Parts: sequence; C-alpha cells; structure tokens
Amino acid sequence: MGRAVHVTSLGILVGAWTVNVIGARISENSDLPCAVEPGSKRSAYSRDIEATDADCNRWFAATERLLTTIDALQEKERRASLHLQPPWRGRLQWHLRHARRNRLLRRQYSQAEAELLAEFDAALAEYRNRAGDLSEYQERYRKQEQERLKREQEQARLRREQAVASATDPRWTYQIKELSGDRSFWIYQTSLDRTYSEGEPVELTPAEVQAELVAERAVHPYTSVMWALETGRALREKYQTEVAGWQALTGAEIEPFPRDPNKPRSTGRKGIYGIHGSDYGSGHSGFGGGHSGCFGGSF
Repeated sequence: MGRAVHVTSLGILVGAWTVNVIGARISENSDLPCAVEPGSKRSAYSRDIEATDADCNRWFAATERLLTTIDALQEKERRASLHLQPPWRGRLQWHLRHARRNRLLRRQYSQAEAELLAEFDAALAEYRNRAGDLSEYQERYRKQEQERLKREQEQARLRREQAVASATDPRWTYQIKELSGDRSFWIYQTSLDRTYSEGEPVELTPAEVQAELVAERAVHPYTSVMWALETGRALREKYQTEVAGWQALTGAEIEPFPRDPNKPRSTGRKGIYGIHGSDYGSGHSGFGGGHSGCFGGSF
C-alpha cells in the first residue's frame, strides 16, 4: 500500500466540549471517522490503516480543516454567548457592568445560533465531500486484513502440519536447561522454532532425540520434558497432545514430569517462576499451552 494512517473519531479529536450549539452538533457527529498522522498527539485511541499518499494527504488536510473550523466556531460562540456566562462571584456587579453589552448579545443570539449551525453544517458537508470515503475505505481495509490474517494463519498451520508429518525427518533437536536445580529437556522442530544455543543446532530425527532423552534420564531420571512453542502447537494440532504426538513419531510413551520422591510434594501452585504447575513451562502454561514454556518459544 504505502503509508500509515491513524483513524479516530471526531469526538475524541475535539475532546471535552461545552454542550451548547456547536457542542450539540459535535455530539451528534462524535463518531465521524477522521484521519491523523501517526505519532501525532491526536493519534491516541486510534486504529491504523494503510493507503496511498494521495488519499492520506487528502484525509489529513480535510480533518485539519474541519478541526480548525470547529475551533473558530467554538470561539465565535463563546463571544456570542457572553451574556449567558456570569461569574460565580460578583454576579450583580457583572450584570450591572455589562448590561448594555448583554442586551445587545441577547437580541443577536438567535441569529448568531443560526449562523453558527449553518457554518458547522457547511464545514461538515465539505469534510464529507473531501473525506467521506474514509469510513468505507477503513471497512474495506479491515476485511482485507482479516482475510490476509486468515491466509497467514492457514499457511502457518499447514507449515506446522508438514513439520511433524514425518517420523524420519532429521529436523529436530533438543536442549537441556537447568533452573534452581530442576533439569528440563526441551524438544524443537528446527523449521518451526529456534534454539538459544550458540551456533547451528545439530539436526536429528525424532528417534535420535528420544535416544538422547533416554540417555539424559539414565543419569537424571527426573528431568522434565518440554516442547518449544510452535513445536508443541504443531503436535497438539495433529495429535491433540504433545505426549501423544511424540509417541506417534517415536513409538515411545513418556512421562513429561516424573516426580522425584525425595522432594516434598507441593501443597499448592508455585510462583510464576516455578516449573511444575506454574505459569511458565508447565502442562497448564499460560505461554503457548501444553508443555510449551517461556524458554522454547519463537520470539
């Protein structure tokens, strides 16, 4: 496309306003879509779209002209309605001091109201003539982005499906991590997740990774098993669980979290940095689901 646009509403751009003649018109049109430059102080509470330079410049100019006109009309209304704005203190003195001005303003106020409304409606009509397609464009862009996201999600799903389709594909590796005395054996499908070891990982078949896990547990029988974020997701999508998927690929049935009988059983959930039953790296993980945790995702 080309250029980013922040789309927000007229009510947000104008901010707080007095509920008077112009304020009532602003309220009636508060949802009017407007365009502002990214990074502008007015771009908070907005949504991004992309468009051509010509469209962006046209929408930006129309929005700025409308806001400038509204500012001028609000100031004109403030001056025309001074007779309606006595101070909190000294009201009697104020009425006496400005009696002549207030009588004149009262006589002219109805005409001023009509002129203000006419000017606001003319500015609004000009804006819609210049930028009335913004709302339609935004909706069309939103649908295109949804369709693009669906395509990307489907492509990613197919990539994950293909990555775990073969039990003999040498695109797997592992890492052993230790945290607070707890060892974990992380399994990666290298076309889906990257490891955090230096250099290129040694790529193995699932059976070879399983042999490494057996060797690890021969020395450390209570090492837990984790799957990296996308790897675990791929196994769950195809086999429902990582354990079932790993068994389908290797023929090995494993217990991912063997309990060390020499350690006291936990009476409740550990803190967020624990392993078993925690929010990081557990079978009930808040990061990636399944047995995927914070160490194995693709960032």
